[in-house]
Formats: sequence, structure tokens, C-alpha cells
Amino acid sequence: MNQAVIKPIKWVPFLALCILVIGSNMVLYMTPFFQPVPNLVVAGSMFDFLLVIPLLVYYFIIRKRYSWKLTVLTAIASYGLATFIIPDSLLENVSMIPKALLLLEAGFVSIELYLLIIVIRKFPKVKASYRKLPNELPFLIKIKQAFNSHFAKSRMLDAVVSEITMLYYALFSWRKPALTTGEVFTFHKKTSFVALNLMLIHALIIESVGLHYFFSKIDHTLSLVLLFINVYSVLFLFGQMQAVKKTPLITTEDSIIMNIGFFKGMSLPYTAIKELKKYEGPDTISASEKKYTFEALVSDFIPEKPSIEILLKEPVVTDLIYGFKKKVTRVVIKVDEPSSLMNIIEKRMTSENETD
Repeated sequence: MNQAVIKPIKWVPFLALCILVIGSNMVLYMTPFFQPVPNLVVAGSMFDFLLVIPLLVYYFIIRKRYSWKLTVLTAIASYGLATFIIPDSLLENVSMIPKALLLLEAGFVSIELYLLIIVIRKFPKVKASYRKLPNELPFLIKIKQAFNSHFAKSRMLDAVVSEITMLYYALFSWRKPALTTGEVFTFHKKTSFVALNLMLIHALIIESVGLHYFFSKIDHTLSLVLLFINVYSVLFLFGQMQAVKKTPLITTEDSIIMNIGFFKGMSLPYTAIKELKKYEGPDTISASEKKYTFEALVSDFIPEKPSIEILLKEPVVTDLIYGFKKKVTRVVIKVDEPSSLMNIIEKRMTSENETD
């Protein structure tokens, strides 16, 4: 099983390097000292915008967090930025670049469409398997199990399932009640998680309208690409918000099922627990600790420290969005009723030990 270590985003070096690349090009084209600019220098600038900046975004932000397709979308957006800085007369010499980018993205989309056709052909069987699963399980767990029963596991399939899950929670889950049967524990009711996401969604919608109007007067294709990215981001936030609300932490007879929306999740057997205790560490988990820690908590305006800490006997694999995996030896949890959860886990651990 592959292990993906999620490194924290290093905003300071990322922004510093981006400012250096963009700033040097602005000085080059917007000051009379360097005029006229040779065609070879224009090619070098396009190298900066279409390779260097996307690689910086990939290395510092996208890597092991989001789909690799965002690197291509970053390159398209970066080209749009280049059109503001480089004069149109010089851009004519590199007019094939945006066409090549669009062809590359079209190739990626074609691969996904091919996989989607295969999924559609087997959909009746997947749907039948889905309906046979217990109603007590949330959609995001049932859909994974249904697909895995008919397809070989692959990163591309996991990406498709992630997209289906996101669209379901964003568009079709509004009238579905949250899971309340059994021993379940919500993550969000005593936090500002919902308010935070609604604020971000509101800001994205306003930004989408403004950017689309602004860029449509300059480059219609770029305005549509940026509009697509913003619409996707709004759906992603809506879906994640709904998934967290509809999918609480579940305690079964033999394991704890934790899903933070569709972004990450794990099933933790009681037999894998070495120690259960109240969390007494710092308010925020350090970058070095995040590498081996599963954080079962949601984002908040003012982050609060976890309530429960679980140490594991050996590494356990957790699932991340788009099929990424991560091995952890520690779990920290913040639910709305931590005392009740601790009591249940203690009883189940005792029961498992007596059985052994």
C-alpha cells in the first residue's frame, strides 16, 4: 500500500519565489531600459509562466493533496497572467502555446471520459450492489464499497469516485437526513465550520462574477476556464460542507469509522489501539506531527484543540481524496460529545481484550 506523506504548505517561500518570477518579468516588459525585448527572451518568459510557476504551485500546494489536473489548469491561468505582462505584439510569436495547453487538457479529459464510459456500462451492477448495503452506512462509504466490488482498484477510479461523491453531496444530498441511528458523533455542531464554508462560498461566487466579467473583455477562453475553476471550487466546498453534516463519526462493535467529509477517512479497529487518553498537547498540531497523525476534526474560525488522542500499536492506512493514502500511528479527535465517545471506546477496548 502506498504511503503519501502530506507536507504542510510553505506559503512564504512559495509567494517569495512567485513574486520573484512575476516581478522580474514585469520589470523586463514594463520598463524602457530593456526595450526592445528579443524573441528568445519572450520564449524564456513563457518558460517561467508555463513551467516554473506551475511547478512551484505543484511542489508547494498541489502535491499529494489535490488532483494533478490542477497543475495543467494552473498553467492555463498562468498563461492568462502572462498575456497581461507581455505585449500582444510579442505574444504573436508564441501563439501556439495556448492551443497546445488546451490540447493537453483535452487529452486528460478524454482519458477521464473513457473511464466514465466504462463506469456507466457497469453502473447497473454498481447500483444493485449499492442498494444491498445497509442503510445505516453513509453514501460516501457505500459508493466506495459498491465500486470496489466491480472494479479493480486504481488511482483513476478513486478520482472518479471522489468526483461522484462530491457532486452527490453538493447537488443531491440536501433532502437526505443526516445519519443519526446507532452510536454516532457529529463534528460540526459546536463549531463555526458551516459559517466558515458559507463565507468562503459567498466570496468565491462574488469573485467568479467579477473575474468572469473582467477577463471576458480581454480573453474569452481564459474567462471561461477561470469560471469553470471557481464553479468547481464552489461545488467542492458545498459538497464537503454537506458531507461533514451528513456523515458523523460512527462506532460499531469492532471499529471506529471516521470521515471528515469526502476529503479523508479511516476505519480504526479497537484492536489496533494502544492507548486512549484525553488530548493534552498544544492547540495546534505541528507540521512534524501531522505526518503521522490523522486529524478527525473540522476547520473553524478559531481552531480549538482536539479532545481525544489515540496512539496505535502499528501504522494504519487512511484514505485521502483522489485515492491517496497515508499511514498514521496517532489519531486526534474533536467531536461534539467527546466524553460519551471516550466511554464507548473504553468499553469496546475492554470487551476486545476480554475476548482475546
